[in-house]
Amino acid sequence: MKVTAVRAIAFSFVVVLGANGTDAIAQQASPSIRQQAREPGGFERIVVSTYDPLQLSSLVARADLIVEASTAGGRSQLNAAETDIITDYTFTVHTVINNNKRWPDFRAGNAITVRRDSGVVVVDGRTAVSYENGFPPFNANEHYILFLTEQPRDQSYSVFGGPQGAFRAGESITTVVVPFDDRAVQPPPMSRAAFLGEVRALLLFSEK
Repeated sequence: MKVTAVRAIAFSFVVVLGANGTDAIAQQASPSIRQQAREPGGFERIVVSTYDPLQLSSLVARADLIVEASTAGGRSQLNAAETDIITDYTFTVHTVINNNKRWPDFRAGNAITVRRDSGVVVVDGRTAVSYENGFPPFNANEHYILFLTEQPRDQSYSVFGGPQGAFRAGESITTVVVPFDDRAVQPPPMSRAAFLGEVRALLLFSEK
């Protein structure tokens, strides 16, 4: 379930049901972000998403694309209806770990767009901000392993399972998930070799 709370000006709610948070959306009618940003106090939105817990095996089996990639940064803008802020990150692919769609021309060095439902924009001189709770923005020039779902209509990809489908990829592999509860136990980092070995083993198993 995905709930959007707009603070300081108004409240709107978005409910999303499904493992990857994109299957069904119902939104209460509200003024555009441009209209709300003109009001005193500015505009700030926190998107709270609840996803079905996903094991690595589910990420491997259900993602269209698994890559290691990095981005120089994102470009934020309002959507066409001006009801949401989106950020498009252009990622350079360093390694193709799996290509479920079997695109023959897809390889390391390709650029892909990953779209997020958050960001910061300036509208008529006023700043409007939208956050995805538990899913921090991508850091420039940091390597990530991403489990992606194709969004053909937008010519982009989304991260399957929200923050569960993105991992920082350095000498060790760590989840990007920021827990809602400080008492929550985060999964320990894994060595790169162990993480990629498990992913490849799951890929081999899924092909049998």
